[in-house]
Amino acid sequence: MRSCLLFLSASLISTFALAQNTATPPAAPADTKLKVRGPAAVTQEEPNRVVATINGKPVTAQQAFKALQAMPADQLKRFQQGQGGLQTALQQIYLMQHFADLAVQQHLDQQDPWKTQLDFYRENILAQAYITGLSNSTNPSSADLKTYYDSHQPDFQEAKLSAIFVGFNPPGAPAAAGAPARTEEQAKAKAEDLVKKIHGGANFTELAKSESDNKQSASKGGELGSFTADKLPKDISQAVFKLKPGEITDPIRENTGFYVLKLDSLNKKTFEQASGDIISTLKNEQLRKAMEDTNKQYQVEVQDPNFFNLGEANSAPTPTLERPVPGQPKASK
Repeated sequence: MRSCLLFLSASLISTFALAQNTATPPAAPADTKLKVRGPAAVTQEEPNRVVATINGKPVTAQQAFKALQAMPADQLKRFQQGQGGLQTALQQIYLMQHFADLAVQQHLDQQDPWKTQLDFYRENILAQAYITGLSNSTNPSSADLKTYYDSHQPDFQEAKLSAIFVGFNPPGAPAAAGAPARTEEQAKAKAEDLVKKIHGGANFTELAKSESDNKQSASKGGELGSFTADKLPKDISQAVFKLKPGEITDPIRENTGFYVLKLDSLNKKTFEQASGDIISTLKNEQLRKAMEDTNKQYQVEVQDPNFFNLGEANSAPTPTLERPVPGQPKASK
């Protein structure tokens, strides 16, 4: 909904973008001096440099940069990746401001539903600002970090894994292009047979290259990379962190196949390496607790179930936000 308030309709944007793109861009002045590029760099070097003219008025780097910073990141990215670039984004911002000024002149900001919506979004932005400030103000002490590290040792272990994946086709699902068609029972039997071969001395890497259905990891002898426990599905995490380096798991069933996993090595992050992650974890935990305590204060105790539409429906038409008077036609959207 935020984007609906902040930006014009797609058709209006495309119309103005087309008009701008068809215009002949001014020729770049001949200058052999290497200049900085980009809004942030230009603004930092010379904030008062005039970088554009809009509706006959000069716009400085600082003014343009501030306007662009106010645009949501996803919206700005779409402009940068599409036709028109930052100049089209800036055009839309100034055009939006122009229409907003006209709306204020007509006192639309004091009329519902616009006034109610403006109040809602103002409160929403302020609430987000408060939560961000609360998160930033949380600073765990060095002692807190060390205590967490010492009491959560398994969280800082990294398992380097290799895998053989034996896929199957769920009932009724066609086989993927280039993949063998197997039932779940057939896949399980093959995975169990591979485990027997490895325990009997077969080379895991060679079997992964020839037998794994995951072609990307198969080409590397089954190598998957390194993972901490929280980055793996629970059943896989519980299995691999019980292994010693060089050992393999029994077949582990996932949605579309069975994994035979090998623990290549087990490493542990040092306290210094883990400190950044611990800070983020403790900040999130403290913020979550603060939010939960506040949420409890604002639990809704329903006094009239009919208002919240919790009672049994009856045959007579009932008023709704869209149709406040019984029998009135539903409001068009």
